[in-house]
Amino acid sequence: MSSDSELPVHQVRWLGRPRPDDPAVPTLMLLHGFGSSENDMIAVLPAVGLVLPGVTARVVAVRGPYPAGGRRGHAWFPGPLLEQPPLADIARTGELIARVIRRYATSALLLGFSQGMAAAITTMRRHPDLVDALVGLSGYLYDDAHPGDHQLEVMATSGHGVPAFVGYDPQDPRVPGVALRQAVTFLRAHSALEERTYPGLGHSISMPEIADVARFLRRRLDRRAS
Repeated sequence: MSSDSELPVHQVRWLGRPRPDDPAVPTLMLLHGFGSSENDMIAVLPAVGLVLPGVTARVVAVRGPYPAGGRRGHAWFPGPLLEQPPLADIARTGELIARVIRRYATSALLLGFSQGMAAAITTMRRHPDLVDALVGLSGYLYDDAHPGDHQLEVMATSGHGVPAFVGYDPQDPRVPGVALRQAVTFLRAHSALEERTYPGLGHSISMPEIADVARFLRRRLDRRAS
């Protein structure tokens, strides 16, 4: 675990055999949802290993820098959930995650659930070159602008977009439909998007979604390590 004053609290684990000195080993960064923590993401790592046999990757689970008001755990942005914070605070979250990426690698695959999806997208929008791929589950993004938006759009329209996977229930009871559609619309225009819907999922994760995410991650992790 790290509590370096320049970095948010985070934990590092491994899928497969640890190879900390191998620069070719990919890094997978896990970003939790509102009211959760990096410990919850680490807890699911054994299950991730079961659906990704033979894959080697450094896994970094990061803790959101703010308290989750009214709940235990942490948040990626200050203020009430789904109320848009000031752009400076949104940007700060992206910069904190970017620092963790740079601490361990030149780029990483980001996986975020719920508010963690907003944090992952924010990081990609500020630092496209740091993101190898993005997985967003049952989340959203904020209606703002970031320095990397134009670069992402150019990459996507030229056929070289950041690979992205988004999975969600169109009737998610915790994410307003407008916020969900905004995120998906952005990713369609600013990434090489693989989009999956899971009616009846709610604000959760299912085995069919896990299987789809595993297939997406395997393609990216195997390619990154080759």
